[in-house]
This record gives sequence, structure tokens and C-alpha cells, in this order.
Amino acid sequence: MTKEQQFEELARTHAGNVLAYLRRRHHGDGSTGPDDVLADVLIVAWRRFDDIPVGLEGPWLFGVARKCLANDQRKTGRRRNFTLQLRARSGDASAEDEAIADLSLAEALAALRPAEREVLFLTAWEGLSPTELAVALKISENAAAVRLSKAKAKLKAQLE
Repeated sequence: MTKEQQFEELARTHAGNVLAYLRRRHHGDGSTGPDDVLADVLIVAWRRFDDIPVGLEGPWLFGVARKCLANDQRKTGRRRNFTLQLRARSGDASAEDEAIADLSLAEALAALRPAEREVLFLTAWEGLSPTELAVALKISENAAAVRLSKAKAKLKAQLE
């Protein structure tokens, strides 16, 4: 049996149980769902296929699912914090005001170039520091800091 066939068998056997686990525990913001997290679990399983203990495949996959779910929840929290930071600071906002603010933010982000959005998302959603941003973009730390500063300024101008 080839590695691909073994992996397909692993997925067929355990994906349903792992997905049920994720559905019971996932509390995302709508941008990701349990199916997305399951895809991450299966990617890890494929990459680390030789590390999966024989006879303990299910528990191993649950351990990976737990970590992938924690990563997803951190990303969701960063997205939420990013959105909250950009909203106007106006006491108790109505649901309508919050919806308008969310739409305004979405429009402001859409007005940015893709590279500018990516810099903001890597720092706000993925939590990268300017040093880490430089590594991710394969540029100098100074260039990363400049790009981030310009992207923030452009987003602020779009929101005003």
C-alpha cells in the first residue's frame, strides 16, 4: 500500500471523528469553520505521516486538532481585536453603528493594495512583529517597519 493510500485510509477512518470534535469546540467568527481547521489537521498529518504512532492514529489526530483549533482561536481573537481597535471610540455603540463601522473597515481595507493589506493582516491577525514580518516578506527589518507604517497611515486615511 502506498503512502497516499495509507493516508487516504487514515483520513477516511478518522476525519469524521476529528470533525465532530472540532464542531463541538469551534467558536469562530465566521471567517473560518471546523472544516477549515480539519483541513489544517490533515495537512499536518500528511507532513508528519511517519511520526503518527501505529494503533494510536485517532488520539494523535485529536492532539493535532487541539493545537490547530488553538491556533485558529488565536487568529480569530487577533482579527476581533484588530477590528475593535479600528472602530471609533464612542461609548456604547448601537448594533447598527457597529455594523456600519464593520462595513467602513471592510471598505477601507478593500481600498488598500493587496500588499498593504497583507502587511496589516500579518501583524494584526498573525501577530508578527516587524522583525518577523521582515522574515515573512524576505525584506529588511527597516523596510518591513516602513511598509507597516505606510499601510497603517493609508488605512487611517481611508477610515477618515
